[in-house]
Formats: sequence, C-alpha cells, structure tokens
Amino acid sequence: MSAQVNVEALRRDDPPLGYSGSFGGDLTLRTGNVDLVQLGVNGRLYRVTESVTSLIVGNGGLGLLGGSRFSSSGLFHYRQTYRYNKRISPEWWGQWNYDRPQLLNFRIVAGSGVRTSFASGEWGQFGMGSALMLEHERLNLPDPAVHDDQTTVIRWSYFVTLRVVPNENLVITSTTYLQPEFDDFNDVRTLTNLRIATSITDELDLTVSFDLRYDSKPPDGIRALDTSLRTGVRYTY
Repeated sequence: MSAQVNVEALRRDDPPLGYSGSFGGDLTLRTGNVDLVQLGVNGRLYRVTESVTSLIVGNGGLGLLGGSRFSSSGLFHYRQTYRYNKRISPEWWGQWNYDRPQLLNFRIVAGSGVRTSFASGEWGQFGMGSALMLEHERLNLPDPAVHDDQTTVIRWSYFVTLRVVPNENLVITSTTYLQPEFDDFNDVRTLTNLRIATSITDELDLTVSFDLRYDSKPPDGIRALDTSLRTGVRYTY
C-alpha cells in the first residue's frame, strides 16, 4: 500500500529557472516505558529550463524500538515534465522504493502521461493528470501466503490536486490518486493527502500532513486501509 507515493505534495507550481530545491525531516523521541526513536527525511531538487523541468525526489525513514530496527523505508524518484503550452504538460518518470512495515522489499515504477491545469492565480492552482505505468513489486511474505510475493502489472494512474494560498505565510495542498490495474478495476489503490505548511521564515516552514491509503488487494497481514498524521520542518532554497 505504501508503494503509493504522493510526489505531487513535493512539487512546486512555478520553480525558478536553474537549480532549486528543499530539504526537511521529522524526529520522534520517546523514553520511559518504551524507548522509541523515529527519523524521517525528505528532499527534492529541480533543474528548470524554458522547455523542460527535471525533478529528483529522495525520501527515507528509520525507526528504532529498544535499540532494534522495527521500520525503515526509502524512495528515489526522477521525473521530466515538458512545457507544451500553458495548460498541458506531458511527462515521464521512473521510481524505486521500499517499505519494511508494508512488507515491500523492492518496487520499480516507470510511466508517462500528461497533466493539465484548469485554473490558477494568486489564490493557488487546481489541476489533474492521467498516466499509464509499469509496476514491479517484490514482497517479504511467509511461504503459506495467498498473495504473490512478486507481481508485475500495468496500472492507470489518475490524480486531482488543489493548492490554496490564503496568504503569503500559509499554503494548503490536497491530492487524491486513483490507481486501478489496467485490466482489473477490482484491483485498485487510492491515496489522499492533505498538507498544511506555515512559514516561519522565507526559507523555513512548519508542516502538518494527513495521509489516507487504501488497497483493495493488500498483502497477507496488511490492512486495506491505512492512515497517518505527521508534523515536520522543511527548508527551501
């Protein structure tokens, strides 16, 4: 289920020409009855020309309980978006990621599609996109598991995104994905993200994010519905 990654939340509507990016993370420490440490980091790098925008995204997470690792995850995503006109932008991407709590040992995704902006202005932006992608997954499952430990499928990927800027210090973004299998719409994954960012300085933001994920055919032992609430800090340059 965590194979779904909301890259839209890491995009900028209008990055400047040249190189730009951001880096952020969150840390949880708990002592007493339970010794818990959780660390999450994320970063992005843009290279923008008049006709092409290249984006690199990297995410990672590590959790230690009593000094032993109980969770870890990682992501590398590369995307190129081409400026066809003010409304339509073709793009392609490749991605690698894994997520230990979701029993995901390895995942590769490659796809291409198009995105469009219906409305934009000082208030923000509303848009959507559609793509076709190849997905290969390897899962860490026990021998008697019903779910296949390796799958290779083609999926549609649709998304709707909304970015609202009430003032210069507050940005609210919402993204919803729908990713059914190409020839089996009963096998579908959805992802909804709501993110609020408040500026502390021109470069530093406080963020609150809520994620909801659903997988109609999850691996053995993994729930179909998963939610998370996170707070963190982001530095933009």
